[in-house]
Amino acid sequence: MKEPLIKAFALIIATVLFLLFSCKGIESGEGDEPAAAATSAEGLAELKAATWNVQTFFDAVNDGTEYTDFQKSKTWGTAAYTERLVRLCASIRSIDADVIALEEIEKQEILYDISNFLAGEWNPRKNYTYASFSREDGASIGIGVLSRFPLGQITVHSLDVRSEPEKMPSMRPIMEVPVYAGGRELVLFLNHWKSKSGGEEETEKWRNMEEGVLSACVERSLGQNKNLLIMGDFNRDIRDFTVQEDNTVLLRKFSEGMILPQGIKVSCPWFKEDGKLVRPGSYYYQDSWSRIDNIFYGGNTKVVNFMPETRGPWCDSSTQIPERYSIWSGTGYSDHLPLSCTVCF
Repeated sequence: MKEPLIKAFALIIATVLFLLFSCKGIESGEGDEPAAAATSAEGLAELKAATWNVQTFFDAVNDGTEYTDFQKSKTWGTAAYTERLVRLCASIRSIDADVIALEEIEKQEILYDISNFLAGEWNPRKNYTYASFSREDGASIGIGVLSRFPLGQITVHSLDVRSEPEKMPSMRPIMEVPVYAGGRELVLFLNHWKSKSGGEEETEKWRNMEEGVLSACVERSLGQNKNLLIMGDFNRDIRDFTVQEDNTVLLRKFSEGMILPQGIKVSCPWFKEDGKLVRPGSYYYQDSWSRIDNIFYGGNTKVVNFMPETRGPWCDSSTQIPERYSIWSGTGYSDHLPLSCTVCF
């Protein structure tokens, strides 16, 4: 099914429906109860959500689409993958989110591995029984989400741009998936926008196009009175979005190749009540923090307890700088910090 969301740049947005998968081998045993959503003081459903770019997380099977380092490295294989998987699972257990989005996952089988590894090691109510994954055909990496609560059918919003002088680079789709908790629905929009590889100015137009797709999706969902949570790695610092005086963010619209002054307003927890930014950032590069990983929300959704997760071995305990994964030494976790928050809807 194809649905044109914006006409900018003579692009095509393909909207594809996928069925979610339920991770095998981890269903609750006899007498176990499924996860139950907490309830806020206002009577709203409440859950903890997190997002983390886990940095080129490939498995040990060479499919030919992996990054070159993983294809040619003599240190990468089953043992190295298993060690890294154990490390990631321990981190997920520590973060203890009800819903966690993972960027730069190679394939859905890794989500099975994560879920099955965690299944028998703690409270069955904390099992990640539900998961979804999306990746463009032929791409190296995609986006996955693990959930303790049921997920609905996912919609994948992809760009197909043929009007630019250069070929469209490989980009990840925006994944839309509802999660159901406490008798309520929360629509997730999971993102991993084009990186700045090739130059920040040269690649900005591709992020602008992705912003236009997201803006159209959000506008449609808000028009249906949905509660929204938007997460992921946007490869754009929060200060480089269109930030309003009230510290909300305007997701811009596009038409005929032009950025329009109007947009769709969403809230952002990076800004504290005094207008200052939560510290530290989520990504540390060239001796500077940035906030390219983001969480936005809209509708009647409320977000509290937002934080970059720094209470774990995935970052230096004194500087809070992420412990980047090195394929050559087998050490580290990711070059990004996880973000987490409590969501009421």
